Amino acid sequence: LINEDLTMEQAGEAHCSAEEALTDDYKMMMTLDQGQFSEVKLAFHIPTVSCVVVKILRKNKKYASFINSEVSIMKSFDHANIIKLFHVVHTRETTYLVMEHASEGDLLHHILEQGSLEESEARRLFIQILHAVQYCHNNSIAHRDIKAGNILLDCRGNAKLADFGLSAKVSPEQKFNGFCGTLYYCAPELFGEEAYDGRATDMWSLGVLLFLMVAGHFPFRARSVERVKEHILAANFKVPPHVSMDIFNVIVELLIINPGWKPNIGQIMRRPMVRSREAQSPPTSTQAIPGTTNDLEQDPHLLVSNSPRQKFQF
Repeated sequence: LINEDLTMEQAGEAHCSAEEALTDDYKMMMTLDQGQFSEVKLAFHIPTVSCVVVKILRKNKKYASFINSEVSIMKSFDHANIIKLFHVVHTRETTYLVMEHASEGDLLHHILEQGSLEESEARRLFIQILHAVQYCHNNSIAHRDIKAGNILLDCRGNAKLADFGLSAKVSPEQKFNGFCGTLYYCAPELFGEEAYDGRATDMWSLGVLLFLMVAGHFPFRARSVERVKEHILAANFKVPPHVSMDIFNVIVELLIINPGWKPNIGQIMRRPMVRSREAQSPPTSTQAIPGTTNDLEQDPHLLVSNSPRQKFQF
């Protein structure tokens, strides 16, 4: 009993010292987002005089496996187009993820501000996103929630894939069951009862994302959730006539109903849209926190009709 009490006391001191170190090194500023069991804050890292994002996860048995998976996956990543995890602090009740701050916000708001993106910018950003997804898939990770709100833009305007809260490590033949992701980006197989390939659903989401970038609205729109599902299940969409043929071909190829016919990321990387414009690799983030090794959790943005420049047509 004495040994057990001492162990508990030492553990408590370790938790306190970890939280104190976080408080000493970081000045918490504005709240960027808030979810059911998490909060995302902009913070100032005093030693390096730089801004970071701190994701605060309240420990809950129901979500423990998701938190552990997210931390493990992000720790394993090192890619210029994926948000960087700098530091993880565990206390008795909370896990803090200290991550790279992408100062230009998310791609969704950027699209809303522009109405739609110029094709040159859409190509550049989409190719950067493809590189990030290729890195994930090559490392046996399915993102499972690719959407414009989970693509962040750094100070140089480069794309950074974020939010790995639903991501999973997958084996070559592994399949998933159950709905996962954000409605407007979901592949048809997510609404069925059969198991599906998480990497194939990522590819469908990329098709929706590319369509949104060049069209300024989602390919599948309706007044109700059920009608949206119907459009997705039928792949009922129309690419605007102004879209260039090489982009049109990639969208159509990605939004194929049959998951067995869907291209993998390597095949899409060989398409003329990608090959004709070499993606310029952005420099590694200038943010560096000495002695440390990102993920921005956002609520699903199912509708973006609150923008004055982009209204959904029902």
